[in-house]
Amino acid sequence: MSDTASREKIYGADASEGNTCLLRIKVLRAVDLQRRDFLGGSSDPYVKILLQTRENRNQTIDIAITRTIPKTLNPLWNQDFTFRVDPTKHRLAFEVYDQNKITKDDFLGMFFVELNLNIPYESAEQSMLTRDYPLLKRSVLQRVRGSVTIGLCYINQNSPVTRRNSTENENASAQEAGFEIVNREDTVEPTAAIAETPLPPGWEQRQDGHGRIYYVDHNTRTTTWTRPNGRTAAASQRPQQQVGDRRQIDDMDANNARTNTATGPVTASRIATPTASTDDLGPLPPGWQMSKTENERAFFIDHINKRTTWIDPRTGKPTPIPSAQRELNQNGPLPSHWEARTLPDGRVYYIDHLNKITTWTDPRVAGPTVPYSRDYAEKYKAFRHYLPRPKSHVGSQVEIHVNRKDIMESSFRVIMSIKDTEVLKTRLWIVFDGERGLDYGGLSREWFLILSREIFNPYYGLFEYSAIDNYTLQINALSGLFNEDHIKYFRFIGRIIALAIYHGKLLEAFFIRPFYKMLLSKPVTLADMESVDREYYQSLKYIVDNDPEDLDLFFVVSEEVLGDLREHELKPGGQHIQVTEQNKHEYIDLVINYRFVQRIASQMNALKQGFQDILPFEAIRMFDEKEVELLISGLGDINVDDWRRHTMYKGGYTPDNPVIQNFWKVNNED
Repeated sequence: MSDTASREKIYGADASEGNTCLLRIKVLRAVDLQRRDFLGGSSDPYVKILLQTRENRNQTIDIAITRTIPKTLNPLWNQDFTFRVDPTKHRLAFEVYDQNKITKDDFLGMFFVELNLNIPYESAEQSMLTRDYPLLKRSVLQRVRGSVTIGLCYINQNSPVTRRNSTENENASAQEAGFEIVNREDTVEPTAAIAETPLPPGWEQRQDGHGRIYYVDHNTRTTTWTRPNGRTAAASQRPQQQVGDRRQIDDMDANNARTNTATGPVTASRIATPTASTDDLGPLPPGWQMSKTENERAFFIDHINKRTTWIDPRTGKPTPIPSAQRELNQNGPLPSHWEARTLPDGRVYYIDHLNKITTWTDPRVAGPTVPYSRDYAEKYKAFRHYLPRPKSHVGSQVEIHVNRKDIMESSFRVIMSIKDTEVLKTRLWIVFDGERGLDYGGLSREWFLILSREIFNPYYGLFEYSAIDNYTLQINALSGLFNEDHIKYFRFIGRIIALAIYHGKLLEAFFIRPFYKMLLSKPVTLADMESVDREYYQSLKYIVDNDPEDLDLFFVVSEEVLGDLREHELKPGGQHIQVTEQNKHEYIDLVINYRFVQRIASQMNALKQGFQDILPFEAIRMFDEKEVELLISGLGDINVDDWRRHTMYKGGYTPDNPVIQNFWKVNNED
């Protein structure tokens, strides 16, 4: 869009609407924007200007978009727009994006401007005033930085609104108050307001390798995605079931949706006054308001109790997810025996009733499903028969004394102090310090259980959550920053994994698929990335299917380390080698190797060395990567009644919801 064209066109309200005037908006520049392109390409930022109603801030009247400035984090637009606005009813939202040719455009930040009457009108004595606006987050897990400079002035001096307030404007302009930044209490995101409050004692904020902010409670040695307040800090002093926190998919990560906090599913600013619903179900109860998320899903704001929910107070049912339903219908009917279901946060997953498995992958896109191997039990029997027995000189059992309160460190000292690892193949006799008990299998099982909860806890920095959820784990490439002896600890972890396999015990941890393939010394492929980081996978898949020369990519990858953006050459001189149709497959192979293998080579080698201290890798080569996951973590029996009693419902669901009732009914039948 040319600057002349944008000046000639008038955006916004209709000229027939009363009490309107023309507003000139000049988008000047942005400084120090957040880089989003993880493939090593450059950023191409643009600004989207949205005219919204003040009462319903999700209702957009008109949108204008600046031109895209290629290859820069400090773009200069100098572009003018004219909007017809009603200052008493409208406000402006500015959103900055990085144009992406592969996937959807990346969000870089936003800010709001109220069209108050202190904005000057353009005249010979009064020129346009400009101001820098710091960019705000749209959700708590986003990375945003930088600011945008804009100018505003009214140009329709004949407007009754302007005439009525001309004296006020002249006085205000002398103090440069004629251009006010939006009221912080009214427009700053709830997440931004929370970020200003200090953390409780014993808490620390960290950022993982994917840029996601999480919080470490040093009091209980646990981690959480949710920023703690006084209540959560007090609750953290009580005993917690850490594994439940680690395994449960967090709605805040998936959709930034919480039904029991003030933020709720809303991703816009606080709503100042409640409004009635305009749909066919009639008005909402007093104090309630309906709004919509980015994917057009309706949610409800209870101003009396200061909470948000997906459940319509008029019907008692959650609102539908239109974007998810559209996705389900795009690729035609599902194969026989398949079913598509939608999580409360809008993510769609697929159930294969024939093989009794679930997957994130659409079977219509991924091709025919490979039936899971049914001979795992036979393989396991052969494996147990193959296992080498301990040599006769080491005795019949080994006592391992550990401290329950310091389970990780005490276990590390004992296991790593044993030089002849043949001893560890004998019967394990676990003794918890200060406790009386005889280990006939129960104590050793408990030891593996509570130890695995500790060593795989992201609190210690050795492992981190994968990019797709907070259920699966991967090795933290920056583990050395958290533990100087991290290589020794990874060797210790390798011994623990092998010991659990050797003695037929299970560990409470689930890893990304490439971890199991590397344990088996199998190559990691592009298909393995889909279950780990879908956005990354889609970007590389686009390169496979298209000519990448227009993307301006080079043989480098970018990653953020402690706030600094670093580039790594995938091959010597890679920053000068452009990705073309001829070398794109080499580029993809190098990206995958760096992403999964090279970055964690020292950690993985130490883990495999520790594993081989106990078991030869030939012993597990009969299994594939899925079966190795079963071998390490298993499919433990679940006490459904206990599970039901301790379930926390999110995303608008309650114990009385029909879907929840049917869920428990099916599980009890099984």
